[in-house]
Amino acid sequence: MEKAKNIKEIARLAGVSTATVSRVINQNGRFSKETEKRVRQIIQQNDYMPNMSAQGLRTSRTDVVGVVVPDITNPHFSNVVLHLEVELSQRGYACLICNTNESEELEKKHIRSLTARNVSGIILISSTRNYAELEGLPTVYVDRPSRSKMDRTEGVMIESDNVNGGYLAAKALLQAGCRRILILKCLGNDSNQVARYTGFKQALSEAGIEEQGPLIDLDAVSIASAKKALSALIEEGAVFDGIMATTDTIAGGAMIALREHGLHVPQDVLMTGFDDSPFAALCGPGITSVHQNVAEMSRLAISLLFEMMAGKEPACRYYRIPVTLTVRDSTRR
Repeated sequence: MEKAKNIKEIARLAGVSTATVSRVINQNGRFSKETEKRVRQIIQQNDYMPNMSAQGLRTSRTDVVGVVVPDITNPHFSNVVLHLEVELSQRGYACLICNTNESEELEKKHIRSLTARNVSGIILISSTRNYAELEGLPTVYVDRPSRSKMDRTEGVMIESDNVNGGYLAAKALLQAGCRRILILKCLGNDSNQVARYTGFKQALSEAGIEEQGPLIDLDAVSIASAKKALSALIEEGAVFDGIMATTDTIAGGAMIALREHGLHVPQDVLMTGFDDSPFAALCGPGITSVHQNVAEMSRLAISLLFEMMAGKEPACRYYRIPVTLTVRDSTRR
């Protein structure tokens, strides 16, 4: 069976007008949920993609949303991008992914490139500073707030409850009997890492335990960086019975360092991670990790972005998504 090639054929199959199909695609105007569901079903069944170049000529915007990500190889960020792309595809939009490799210079180039392409909106998973190019362009920050003071009248911020996440991770180690806990983090300028560290300190304070040992600030969120830093600490003779890593990637590097020095999780050292990425479940033994609700963050990000693209003012410009703790063998004696 030949598939629909244009909006008129989509409208005919859905039993609605072409104007209604256009409103559903652009999330602009009135239509019922039943109509939206029927139209989207027809669009998916026919693999229909709106004519972006034609739409761009009419509206000065294309049916493309830019997504700026700091490290696409990081399991957490790739998971976020995957969910965002699915949400956009269901609305008939394409996703233009830009990886910055944590480079501010490359980030600037991507922002300029995306705005020059007349994207309809941008989702920033990167700790960007505010750029003049983003003024007036629908923008949603996900996971990482802006490093500069974000103007609440411009972008929308969605992040996990990182303070509570850090608290839950540290609490799990304390409840398992750990009393000398190291924290492996990559602070830099990222407020989510700072927030997780804050939660860590709250849990220790509540338990009447002073933070011990050197603070390990990694130069990058990577397996190699974590492995190198913890190896150096072990060789210096540091004594510890628990490790809280502020990402699962860092936890993986720490586990390799421990193993190479004859230490094992959970027999000798207990450990927690953050993100609850597939990496945490596959890394043997499984790593107890703070679960971020990536699906909800992505759904909300796209919903808010389309509201802004339709000229609507978001009811709220800051969202904190609750987290939970997924317990695995790394915190079981």
